[in-house]
Amino acid sequence: MAQISNPRKQFQFTINITPGTIDPFLAQKVTIPDFEIEIAEHGDVNYLVKTGGIHKFGNVTIEKITSATNTVTDNIWEWTKMVQDVLVGGGLLPIMYKRFIQVDQFDPSGVVVLASWAMYGAWPTKINGVEFDRKSSENTIESIELAVDQVYKIK
Repeated sequence: MAQISNPRKQFQFTINITPGTIDPFLAQKVTIPDFEIEIAEHGDVNYLVKTGGIHKFGNVTIEKITSATNTVTDNIWEWTKMVQDVLVGGGLLPIMYKRFIQVDQFDPSGVVVLASWAMYGAWPTKINGVEFDRKSSENTIESIELAVDQVYKIK
């Protein structure tokens, strides 16, 4: 009978964005994007042959606590202005706003990295609004979606 001695815990992770924009302690949840290889079908006499096609990557989703103080290292809104700014009618070149993201998952000690994902060409595509409620004492959470060009599991 198989026995799991130490299951991996979901809360032991860090997110690094180069150059840094999110305080790792504010991130409450991160979703690694789905990965898919399209199926390309080709005809051969009387049946179809399936081969690998284009790689498709989903979006990274980060849910973070909205900090009480607005720091430069935590300002996702400035990053979105680099992509498209409605006030100036355009954005910067992709090489100037695309970033590298690495997500590391740790063992129970919080020191040894068990798994790592590297995501290249990340940029903010959506910021979900914050919900305010006078009857709630929960932290305000901001949800950010980042488009990525490539995702690799590196460990």
